[in-house]
Amino acid sequence: MKCTRYERWLWDELEGRLSAVQTQELRSHLQACPRCQRQWEVVQATHQALRGLPRRHAPERIRQQVRAQIQQARAPKPVVAWWKRVALAPALGLIVAAAWWGWLASQSDAPLPPEVSTTQQHSENWVEIHEQLEVADWSPTPTPNYFITTGYTR
Repeated sequence: MKCTRYERWLWDELEGRLSAVQTQELRSHLQACPRCQRQWEVVQATHQALRGLPRRHAPERIRQQVRAQIQQARAPKPVVAWWKRVALAPALGLIVAAAWWGWLASQSDAPLPPEVSTTQQHSENWVEIHEQLEVADWSPTPTPNYFITTGYTR
């Protein structure tokens, strides 16, 4: 039997938070499952032991402090708090892309012939980045227009 749902319901039943249907379902399960029946007896004994403890009231000063802290926690947070996180994501993406591009540029061991222009060099770097992103499935497959504008062929 799957008892986890019924085990969660034991305290709710004791405190009267279950619906009539749930209560009936729990009671029929307790009749059929000796393990849950023992658990139910333990829950009842624990509840009675807790109710037997003396109750003390906190001083009024502490209650006021706790209420004030709860009100502060419930207060809506200003817009400034969440927009910083939203703005941080693209900035970090740009930093990572720039670092990646710089690393790729430093990794090129073979110097290009003098007839290769700087524009071609940059185009080849972007093609390499695009290929790596494509392998990682971060970008869609290049369109034919991409190959025409870059002059790159596979």
